[in-house]
Amino acid sequence: MRQLLALYEEVVRALDARELTRAAAAARAPKPEAGGKLVVFGLGKVAAEMAESVGNSAMAILVVPADAPAPGGARVLRSSHPLPDASSVKAGEALLAAARALRPADAALLLISGGGSALAEAPHSHLSLDDVRAVNRALLRSGAPIEEMNCVRAHLSRLKGGGLARALHAAGVRQARALVAVDVPVGGVRSVSSGPGIGDPTTCADALALVRKYALPEPATRVRETLKPGEPADFIEHEAICDLRSPALEAARRSGARMLESPVRGTVDAFAEALAREQGFVCASGELEVRVPPGAPPGGRDQHLALLMARALRGERESAFFAAGTDGRDGPTASAGAFVDGSTWDEAERRGLGPAMALAGFDAARVLAALGLLIPARHTGAHAGDIFLLRR
Repeated sequence: MRQLLALYEEVVRALDARELTRAAAAARAPKPEAGGKLVVFGLGKVAAEMAESVGNSAMAILVVPADAPAPGGARVLRSSHPLPDASSVKAGEALLAAARALRPADAALLLISGGGSALAEAPHSHLSLDDVRAVNRALLRSGAPIEEMNCVRAHLSRLKGGGLARALHAAGVRQARALVAVDVPVGGVRSVSSGPGIGDPTTCADALALVRKYALPEPATRVRETLKPGEPADFIEHEAICDLRSPALEAARRSGARMLESPVRGTVDAFAEALAREQGFVCASGELEVRVPPGAPPGGRDQHLALLMARALRGERESAFFAAGTDGRDGPTASAGAFVDGSTWDEAERRGLGPAMALAGFDAARVLAALGLLIPARHTGAHAGDIFLLRR
């Protein structure tokens, strides 16, 4: 298991947002016109690291999690994840205000990574913060894939679904570019942090269909249309600096592991069934879906997957499995993920931890914590989804 943990650490270092951003920003950052300035707008879990690689951060406004670094000179706003709170609204309004304050001669560099859907919010005037929190809470428990979650979120927000691009365009800015750490399996750069700087192809009708599909609370029906691709305000070119395939590609290159088709998606349970049929040393990366039962304790999909794999590997003395977020977080928990081996399930039963009951109640964190198999959470500086490593 130590070998799998060491490989994870190598992958995380290779995907550090500072290094991935530095070359792209040096070659393709937008240039202000005479008398103008370059302003950096950062949003997401690794926006601070991305901004550090750009250079002078005196003209930067960054919305980041509580444990992110603070580049010197930048205006750093820390807010909430995975549920937005009052600090998220303050941050979202600050981003829009900073965009509206620019002049036509200025240029904007957007540095976007995952997590921004909760970190920054600017609800339409007919929605309260409580409304937005209720919708987001329901989405997080629904099992909906991230692209569907973001469709609903975008249609309730003045920031998401191209809202920041609208504000920049209204200020007369025409020189802008976005660098994006992609952490979603579908939608690419458009979907990260609900796409604040780019046109959104989904419609109000699409959002309302999802409201019905997942029985979301009434505030989710109060949708407004987003910026559409091809409209004048959809002017910001977006470039991905990494995506959900990157962790598996790095792991395969560094270890010789066989890379499964990535990014993986679908449910945690379906992926565990597929993994149980694999042999040898394999790796994959992506983002999986999980439906959280009502009343479940805080948990993470990687921990849930690890316990599923502990059951699949039961009795295999030489087998081990590892799952963790490249950002160092696995859901609203104090862990990045977990590792298990062929002895884990029997040991959990021997200690009376009830692993089967834990799986049914989305309570894997309790079992794995008692066995000392959790990976402590930390801010890694990378953000490219989850990585899965199986040695059998």
